[in-house]
Amino acid sequence: METNDSVKTTTQNRQHALRTMARLLLGRSMGFGECLPQTLDQIVAGSKLHHLGKGETLIRTGQAFDCLGLVVEGSLENSRVRADGHRHLIHFLRPGDVAGLMCLVDGQPHSNDLTARVNETIVLVTPGSLIRELRPLDMQLGRAFELQLAFRSRLLYERLSADHSMPLEARLARLLLTLTQLHGHVRPDGILLDVKISQADLADWLGVSRQRVNLAIQQLKSEALINLSYSSILITDTTGLTARASH
Repeated sequence: METNDSVKTTTQNRQHALRTMARLLLGRSMGFGECLPQTLDQIVAGSKLHHLGKGETLIRTGQAFDCLGLVVEGSLENSRVRADGHRHLIHFLRPGDVAGLMCLVDGQPHSNDLTARVNETIVLVTPGSLIRELRPLDMQLGRAFELQLAFRSRLLYERLSADHSMPLEARLARLLLTLTQLHGHVRPDGILLDVKISQADLADWLGVSRQRVNLAIQQLKSEALINLSYSSILITDTTGLTARASH
C-alpha cells in the first residue's frame, strides 16, 4: 500500500512530466517556436494544469476567457449548440494546439464551447495578464498570435467556400482533405486521420443528418477513395478525393 509520501512524490513527478511536455509542445506550435526560450519557460511556469474528464467543458460560449490554453494530452472539441439543440462542430484541438487567441486580442467572450472528447484531457492555462506582460519583451509572441489566427482564417475561408449548393460528397471530400492536412499520418496504404471521427461528428461538421452523411461516405468508399472503420478514416486515393472535392 502506497504511503502519503509516495503518492505525493508520484503526483509531483506526474506534474513535472506534464509541464515538460507542455514546454516541448509549445515550442513546436506554429509561431511560438520562434519565441525566446525564456518566454516559453515563463509561460509554462506561470500556468496551471486543468484536468478534464470526457464531456467536461473548459469554457462555454459567451463566457470570459482571458487566458491562453494549450492542449497537453487528450483532445478538445470546439463546437456550439444551436438554438434547435443540434451541435455545430467546428474543429478539434489536439496536443500542441492553442485556444483563447481571439479573446486575448479583442477582450471579448469566448465564441464557442471547448469540451473534452476523451478522459484525462489536460490543458495548460496561462493567465492573460502574463501574456500581456511578456509580449513587449518578446515581439515574436505577437507574431505567433498573427500566424495562428491567419492559419485559422484560411481554414475558415476554405470551409466557407464549400457552400451548400455543392454536392454533399464534394463537401465531405473537401472536409476530409482539410483534416488530412491537420491530422494526416502517411502509411503505405494511404493517409490515416490521426483523430477519432464518428459519422455523427462528420454530420455535425457539415450540418446535415447522419443518414445523409452515411450515404456520402458509402459513395466515396464505393469509389475507393476512402475507408472508414471504428471511427478511423483512411484516405486511400488522395488524387481521386481531390478531384471529387472539385465536383
